[in-house]
Amino acid sequence: MLLLGDDSKITTSYYIETNKQKKTRKLNSAVIIPALNPTPNLVEFVYDLLETGVPCVIVVNDGCDSSFNDTFNQLKKINKCTVLEHEVNRGKGRALKTAFTYFTKNSSYLDGVVTADADGQHAIDDICNICERLSITYGSLILGVRNFNESNVPKRSYIGNTVTSCIFKLLYNSNLNDTQTGLRGIPKKELSWILQLKGERYDFEINMLINAKRNNINLETIPIQTLYFENNSGSHYSTIKDSIPIFLKLLSGLIQYSGSTIVSSLLDISAFFILNTIVLSALPAALRILICTAIARLISSICNYTMNRKCIFSDTGKVTRSALRYYILCICLMMTSYGLVYTVSLYWKVNESFIKLIIDFILGFLSYEVQLRWVFQNKNNEEKSLRKEVAKDY
Repeated sequence: MLLLGDDSKITTSYYIETNKQKKTRKLNSAVIIPALNPTPNLVEFVYDLLETGVPCVIVVNDGCDSSFNDTFNQLKKINKCTVLEHEVNRGKGRALKTAFTYFTKNSSYLDGVVTADADGQHAIDDICNICERLSITYGSLILGVRNFNESNVPKRSYIGNTVTSCIFKLLYNSNLNDTQTGLRGIPKKELSWILQLKGERYDFEINMLINAKRNNINLETIPIQTLYFENNSGSHYSTIKDSIPIFLKLLSGLIQYSGSTIVSSLLDISAFFILNTIVLSALPAALRILICTAIARLISSICNYTMNRKCIFSDTGKVTRSALRYYILCICLMMTSYGLVYTVSLYWKVNESFIKLIIDFILGFLSYEVQLRWVFQNKNNEEKSLRKEVAKDY
């Protein structure tokens, strides 16, 4: 059963197929497995994928210990399995980019790629479900999402994913329950921009999701089995080393938004100074300050609106709609700031500029959320086509 939810996402209910259905599956995507000291059953895992109907498997030896040479030698002998090698460990992001580059040069006849981990967390059925969905879905990234409320989930995985999912929803307006999933289906036409993304380790995967949202690309989720073995001891994720770049990537949108605000503020001050001291210096003070403030704020707001629309929120809707909402927000924030500064100054006997600095800082976060969810609210361009596709299938 297919359900249309928020963000124009299509969520497919998890199901287990019969052996007869497996044999008739349409699997037309390469499975990519970045491997760093993989679990012992990797060779058997690749055999099972190929026997199920996966057309080819690309394994990346990301600088594994020499004790794993036999494993990769066995993989090299498997028909339809390609092994790519890094002499030293370069990170999961770089391993994926190496495989994506190889795919674009050698396997363009396929629909896309499905990435899977080498630590035993992804079941054959789930990988095949992603492969199947990739062949009938246009222009979406397909994510296999786990249920982190199950009893077998390690605490660090539960906490880490819960935090990143909350931040992702807050900063990018997308309710994605598993931001760290390694099981993803990527159409071949999306690989060109994905290959240009920054990130060499696990931060590459979160950067992919952030830029998908910025580029208004649909994120489709499919529930998968939540598999952990020996408390996830096979994972090479470093809690500190890998978490810091991920959180910096997550905050990148807010950082850029702050940058556009700073630039606009500097422009506001500069325009006010030039108008007040040079252009309109002959006018009476009260009139001069009023006119200079209004013109400077108009100039800076146009600059801020343009940067936010094009660079921060990547809005593709009508300018008139977003501009009207933007200036409604500006007026409301200005009035709110004035009211709060005046009220607080009655009870807190400090310089009003200091009070305004604190209040405007807080209102800045509110402004970001309102602009994200209302002013520059993107409508997914593929919503209608996706709904039509669902209607045809059912």
